[in-house]
Amino acid sequence: MQLSRETKLPAYMTVEAALVVPAAIFGTVLIIYLSFMVYGRCILTQDVYILGFRASILYEKQGFANPDDYVIAHADEVTGSRYFGSNKPDITATMSGKDIRVEGKTTTHHNALGGYFSGLPSIWSSKASARVRMLRPATTLRRMKRAKDLATGFIR
Repeated sequence: MQLSRETKLPAYMTVEAALVVPAAIFGTVLIIYLSFMVYGRCILTQDVYILGFRASILYEKQGFANPDDYVIAHADEVTGSRYFGSNKPDITATMSGKDIRVEGKTTTHHNALGGYFSGLPSIWSSKASARVRMLRPATTLRRMKRAKDLATGFIR
């Protein structure tokens, strides 16, 4: 018994579907997860800098002993609930001299693909840090004016 040519042709669709469709689904899911990671990283960088900047300006006005306490007290308020697809970040702050260093770390959830990426957890974690220098422009201007006044007084 000889097979006709018509019965052999439709099989190529099955092979193509078995290879192309899973690859397309995998690629789409990977792009979605990478976009969650990039979004979380961008938001983390923004939130870390905002915390450092606000701490440099507002910690004394709001009654905090140092900027570190301000950052820890306001971290939940600034980070909010924008980290969908990622854990809420862990925020730490340190101060040395006039510099405030704020660091944050978050991890993107990666268990939807059945643990295929469980061997690569460092890829899915993001870290961001910001260094903010505390400047007092009013104090600097007063010192400059005072130095100018003293110099003018000595020249006369």
